[in-house]
Amino acid sequence: MRKRPAAAFARAAHVVELATDIPRLIQHPIETRGYVGSYDAATGRYTLHAAAGKPQTIGRAIARDILHLPPERVHTIVRDVGGGFGAKNPLYAEAVLVLWAAHQVGRPVRWIASRSEASLSDVHARDQTADAALALDADGRILGLRASMMTNLGAYLSPRGVTPVMMPARMITGVYDIPVLALDLRAVYSHTVPTCTYRGAGAPEAVFVLERLLDLAARRLGLPPDELRRRNLVAASAIPYRTVLGTTYDSGEFLASMTAAQRLVDVAGFAARRANSERRGLRRGLGYANVLEACGHDIAEQAEVSCQSDGGVALRIGTMSNGQSHETVYAQLLADRLGIGLERIVVLQGDSDDMPDGMGTGASRSMTVGGSALVLAADAVIEAGLGIAADLLEAATLDVAYDHGVYRVVGTDRVVRLEEVAAKVVADGAPRGLSAARRFDPVAPTFPSGCHIAEVEVDPETGQVALVGYAAAHDVGRALNPMVVEGQLAGGIAQGVGEALLEVVRFDPTSGQLLSGTFMDYAMPRATDLPALDVQILEVPCRNTPTGVKAVGEAGPTAAPAAVINAIVDALAPLGVRHIDMPATPEAVYRAIAAARASA
Repeated sequence: MRKRPAAAFARAAHVVELATDIPRLIQHPIETRGYVGSYDAATGRYTLHAAAGKPQTIGRAIARDILHLPPERVHTIVRDVGGGFGAKNPLYAEAVLVLWAAHQVGRPVRWIASRSEASLSDVHARDQTADAALALDADGRILGLRASMMTNLGAYLSPRGVTPVMMPARMITGVYDIPVLALDLRAVYSHTVPTCTYRGAGAPEAVFVLERLLDLAARRLGLPPDELRRRNLVAASAIPYRTVLGTTYDSGEFLASMTAAQRLVDVAGFAARRANSERRGLRRGLGYANVLEACGHDIAEQAEVSCQSDGGVALRIGTMSNGQSHETVYAQLLADRLGIGLERIVVLQGDSDDMPDGMGTGASRSMTVGGSALVLAADAVIEAGLGIAADLLEAATLDVAYDHGVYRVVGTDRVVRLEEVAAKVVADGAPRGLSAARRFDPVAPTFPSGCHIAEVEVDPETGQVALVGYAAAHDVGRALNPMVVEGQLAGGIAQGVGEALLEVVRFDPTSGQLLSGTFMDYAMPRATDLPALDVQILEVPCRNTPTGVKAVGEAGPTAAPAAVINAIVDALAPLGVRHIDMPATPEAVYRAIAAARASA
């Protein structure tokens, strides 16, 4: 995507360049993939119990593309799933094989991956290289961005494997006013495991490149990194803002996020903390990452709300919880919309018989898209009950209003409860009671944003990095459940810290053999690797969803790698270190320090 890049760079007072390799990762959910397949010879129907993020999607694919059957002949059931992060969303061969084997032997067949099998055969993630440059005028205003990014797809294209390749085309300019862009996105095949979407799906790579360039530019101009960022933020008064990419940000207060994060991390006291570290022979650094994502787009979702005569309300929805607390937050949202008690709500998900049209979980679209469908369905249920309630109350429909589980003739005490209306519908032959289903097809993404700041101490004698502080001020549009939002941010930050400091897939260069196939060889973050996280939730309602909600599930791993690496380089800049690729292991840090000293 090009708009006069050569002219912008030609007139620039400063140009900074970055070449970086973003490592290949393995998602490592706590529960490996597993399947149980059965076949009913009497009905000719297959049933698949799966640990999967998209139960209906994989069931439809098995029926349509492999077994060549009508979709109702393959029943998929998913219950609690111990994490997924994208790796459990594609269709794998084992899901089909347990069904085929069950048909052959006439009894259920089970398969569960070992940890080593999961490392070897589940889709991997990230694995990009980037060459980028930023052009600035003498005052530090960005004139243009040039980036060439290449993604390793692996041996073949996995489902949605192209998403991380294309994501920068939506949001690589981030929260900054960048008038000119030259963007070259490429993908290559290789003799490695295919890569796919993983929590962030291309956004962490784009943010890493941009935020590292900004730190390099700040150092070139002799400006504090926060000051350079302030000069280039999209102002709140410019929202809605159309980027050079053609994307329109509907909402956001980027300066407010940055100010809040600085207050959380106590930037004013950093100089004293740095001096204290230096007295102990350590180097301390502070790293910024302003992050913006484009989430919850392109894929519609359906929800059905059913009110029963016993007062219970069932929500059937196609997204699938992988630990995101869907049951809690969906129930809260529906209870609030209907004005009834939370205890009356039951959330049904993960069964293709209950919701055959579901698209599963992915792309941070559960509350933004699924929640929007829920709200539309709840409103439709209320509307559908007005005429029935009017008949029961012997009143005109226009004279009846709904409020907190009760239909009332306006201005009177004549009422009929929601469950009484549902009972009438059941008596008339509708087993699901008073029901309505609605789809929400997003016309634009949501754009969650925030500022994350990491603080590190580095031992220059050993290369050991200690993450001693981390603050995040994040705009989620509307926080339906603040505790869940904070949990999503914390878990995501932990994953991003793992990418920055520890995680990498290693192959033998001569044989292609995976060398990091166990937790003895692939380092995962532990509780001791993380400080207490300071999180502030900001709420700037989204204009693209009826609830005002923006995504949050992928924010942490999108922001943390850039924040942590920026902090490490800030700590080591006085020693001459300009950049460190991820993961910044003690060996990598030690080598960077030694190289800087040798070239001094």
